Amino acid sequence: MLDFKPVTLEDNRILTPILSKFGEKSCQHSFASMTGLFDKYEDELVIEDGVLIVQRAKRDHDGYRVYLAPIGDTYGSEAKFLDMILEDAHSYGAKVSFETVTEDFREKVANLLPDFEVIEDRDYAEYIYSVEKMSVLAGHALAAKRNRVRAFYSAYEDHIRIENISPGNMDDVRAFQDKWISERKKSDDDPMLETENNAIGTYFDNFDALGFKGIVVYVYGSVVGYAAGVALSDDTMDEVIEKGLPEITGIYQLLCNEFALICCKGYKYVNREEDIGLEGLRRAKMSYQPEILLSKYIMREQ
Repeated sequence: MLDFKPVTLEDNRILTPILSKFGEKSCQHSFASMTGLFDKYEDELVIEDGVLIVQRAKRDHDGYRVYLAPIGDTYGSEAKFLDMILEDAHSYGAKVSFETVTEDFREKVANLLPDFEVIEDRDYAEYIYSVEKMSVLAGHALAAKRNRVRAFYSAYEDHIRIENISPGNMDDVRAFQDKWISERKKSDDDPMLETENNAIGTYFDNFDALGFKGIVVYVYGSVVGYAAGVALSDDTMDEVIEKGLPEITGIYQLLCNEFALICCKGYKYVNREEDIGLEGLRRAKMSYQPEILLSKYIMREQ
């Protein structure tokens, strides 16, 4: 039985180097996600021989104990860590289910887990884009996006102000988020909205400690949108949050463009996360022409 403990903010120093090096550019494999979404997943962790093993307690279901794939240098010793996890689950009278499995892990352990069912989880595939392209919205395919950004600037001209999120404007950003969630709840009773809002509160409370960067956009002195994210690795940023007023033409295209331009300097890729099965969101994310669609799988013991 593995000695798991709940993830806490104090684990950042130990976990971030492992996640950055071995997290495969996945937003699910980030310290910010593990802490901000603790209420959703209740991630518990243990480090064995330098390898991180995560158990998602709140995802356990139907006789399955849910884990992430081991994160770390497992080359040549995959069987050892798989055996640890199998033994842990079986000690609870449960079977193993791995979630958000990447193609790389699936291929590496397919022969070690021949009796595991493999299911592609398209709803949790992650959209990863070239920072260079997103910074300028380059190419014919993104012409409509560029036009909407130009329309934004044309409509508001000298009344636009874009700032890095900082202690000096954090109260403005918080107030905007409160307004955004309040308006959204009037037309959408999805409980995941509250889960996301709680995560955003955690990110705001620990903005600098978690390594967040962000921008806030003002028009006529009022916030009309903001975006924020964290580094996943030396070459990839994760745009974790992007919120704008829907009545402001071009605000989301602007946020996408400016986040890449301002917050992703020095990075090659920006991960804009999953579409969670929402068709409108899927169309929007595909329309930006992702460089990589990071496939995800569930691997389930039979």
